[in-house]
Amino acid sequence: MKSDSFRRKIIYGACIVGLLILNSFLSQPSTGPDSPGGLLAQKRAEYRIAKAELGEIDPTSEAMRLSMLGMDGIATLILWNQLNEYQKTEQYDHVNAICEQITHLNPHFLSVWEYQAWNLSYNISREFDNYRHRYLWVKKGLEYQMAGTKYNFDEPKLMNSVAHFFGIKFGYADEKAQYREIFPEDHEFHAEIDEYLSKAGSNVEQGAAGVGNKPDNWLVARLWNQWADRVVDTGAGKIGNASPAIFFSNAPKRLMSFAEFIEKEGHIGDTAQTNWEKANKEWTGDYGDRDLPTSWGIPVKLNDYARHTEKLKELRARADELIGPIENEIREAKKAKLPEDQIAALKVPAMERSGEQELAARKAEEAIQPQLEEIIQKISDPQKAVEVRRLYRDITDYEFLLGIIDKQKSVVHFDYWNTRSASEMTERSIRARSLVYQANQAFEEANLVEARDLYNQAWALWAEIYKEHPELEDDAASGDLSDELKTYAQLLEQLGETLPADFPLVHLMELHIEGFQRPAPPATTPKDESTEATPEEEKPAAEKPAEESTEKPAAEAKEEAATPSAE
Repeated sequence: MKSDSFRRKIIYGACIVGLLILNSFLSQPSTGPDSPGGLLAQKRAEYRIAKAELGEIDPTSEAMRLSMLGMDGIATLILWNQLNEYQKTEQYDHVNAICEQITHLNPHFLSVWEYQAWNLSYNISREFDNYRHRYLWVKKGLEYQMAGTKYNFDEPKLMNSVAHFFGIKFGYADEKAQYREIFPEDHEFHAEIDEYLSKAGSNVEQGAAGVGNKPDNWLVARLWNQWADRVVDTGAGKIGNASPAIFFSNAPKRLMSFAEFIEKEGHIGDTAQTNWEKANKEWTGDYGDRDLPTSWGIPVKLNDYARHTEKLKELRARADELIGPIENEIREAKKAKLPEDQIAALKVPAMERSGEQELAARKAEEAIQPQLEEIIQKISDPQKAVEVRRLYRDITDYEFLLGIIDKQKSVVHFDYWNTRSASEMTERSIRARSLVYQANQAFEEANLVEARDLYNQAWALWAEIYKEHPELEDDAASGDLSDELKTYAQLLEQLGETLPADFPLVHLMELHIEGFQRPAPPATTPKDESTEATPEEEKPAAEKPAEESTEKPAAEAKEEAATPSAE
């Protein structure tokens, strides 16, 4: 009996020791890169579900979560509802307190960090009249959001949000001129930003040095965007449902914004030109050749659009060579069988068709389009038929791929920014912007005639630029001259002058000046019938030499009566 009891104890002891060894093997913590730990630690690291993998651990936060006994999700929901109520009643001190509690309960709830940063920088800051006070509240919002990255350093979305605040809030706020003067001198804030960016190997003083080697808000925003890009590229984080084309376009676009803003502020020269050139290289190089995931499951490169277009031309040319007149024969045979109304609609020029004729013509074009199988049946050579089938398959694939790339390009206006950055780095554009800036300065100093002459020189250069790159004038971003055009219109009014009918940028004035009326062409002065006739005019018609006839050829008279072009 005693021997059985002793045997059981031995077995139990052996099982305990075995389980302890197994538990040690499974749950051994990671102590560094050379020691990944046990199986559980490795799985936590692989699926990024450990606190240490998400960001720094806040003891206060962990204590609060433990004290809630698993009810922290419900508590977060209740606090969020309270936060909305305080926001409605403008009790901003309570809003701030509630946000602090929520971030302690769930520091990985990104919406709280983003919401409170927006609330501090946009909603509360506007309650103050002094722009320096507003600047302090914008800083508070940024400080709050940057603090969120300590606990979520694998969330590129949060880093991009910080970049957005640095760029947009400092760059486009009503007080942007004052903010952009204060920020470069705010050394204390720069040191605080460095505490975060140093984790990504960046430095504000070096990586964001702008005019006068002082930090610029657009370049600081760029550092945060670059950090977000690295987080995604290394696989540490994901962009979620964000558009990859937009997400990865942010860093080079910040560089363009920097160049654009310093030009508006009068720093027109090597710094702006160099940064436009650098931005163009990044836009057409690193960004254009980046593999961008798409919802079709096919990664694409924006630069491949031009390459695939050329390849598609080659494929179509080869297909046309093999098919010869077959396609046209099929088309004509089908056209002969069309209803009379569709045949008649095809004969009417496209610009002259009525709505009904346009519909009939569209149906006719679809009906007479040769199909691949119809073409294959008329090819007598089997090898040629096989090659045509392969070519059509490749053509279809390239057309589908080009459609995907084109959508991605249109999302970020890829071609526009390529043309814009390439144009802005030329000496002509630098000269045009310099003239506009000088004209603005002359107008502010009430040197109206000088301002008018400088503007006229600038408009002549801009007309050349837009003629060479019409897409720049057509794009909404051409509104960057809208303020100057409004000033020019006011200037002419003060001088008692009117806008010339042939003003080269009249289209932009129509676009961006509300209520603008295109100037009327100069009226032709009719002959005054009451004027006393000269002896030559009193001469009988029969006595006048034939070459002095007042009759003009119809074409010549029409040309004389034509109004000057608004272009």
